[in-house]
Amino acid sequence: MELFAFDLDGTLLDTAPDFLKAVNVLRKRYNIKEADFSEVRSRVSQGAASLASYALNSEGKSPEQIEFHRQELLNIYEECCLDETVLFDGIAEVLSKLNNKQIKWGIMTNKPRRFAEGIVENKLSAFNTPFLICPDDVGARKPDPSGIIRALDISNSLAVNSIYIGDHQIDISAGKNAGTATGAASYGYVPLNDKVDNWDADYVFHDPLDILKLSLIHI
Repeated sequence: MELFAFDLDGTLLDTAPDFLKAVNVLRKRYNIKEADFSEVRSRVSQGAASLASYALNSEGKSPEQIEFHRQELLNIYEECCLDETVLFDGIAEVLSKLNNKQIKWGIMTNKPRRFAEGIVENKLSAFNTPFLICPDDVGARKPDPSGIIRALDISNSLAVNSIYIGDHQIDISAGKNAGTATGAASYGYVPLNDKVDNWDADYVFHDPLDILKLSLIHI
């Protein structure tokens, strides 16, 4: 592989504890009991609308109401998004190995740049992230392949020699739509009612260090 492109939440970074905090602040505002962590964790990669709907039991609410609560949640999250977020165990070794072997890598996420840029600068500064691509940059969200195609262009990489790794089916779909190999991060935020085996990914990584088993970066 000449390029390893990664999703952010649930793939490189464990951001769920900070989302749990934001969800619980929102719930307290509406006098709802604290959330179940496993439920929050499983929804992180589905986006803020899913989290806000879960937080306030929003089934049956209008799209306008859900959007209002989504913005509430994001405003709360902005205040705590650096509190407890950490790299998944093994990610530091993976990124260090890629850098040491001068293998291209970068991040393509559905997270708005409003949040992603500061989090990457704070949590991944030691690895000199080569590129960060957000929906703001390409005007589209996964599974649209525009972000991955931008990553290929930026890094001057061929899709057939590249891999996109993420923890949700939309990540795998985005990679396939862009023509890259795909890797499912099963250690991430897989929805409770879903199975990685259903995603038809080219590789399944049960642990971040499994990524190093791909032949060109084998220790």
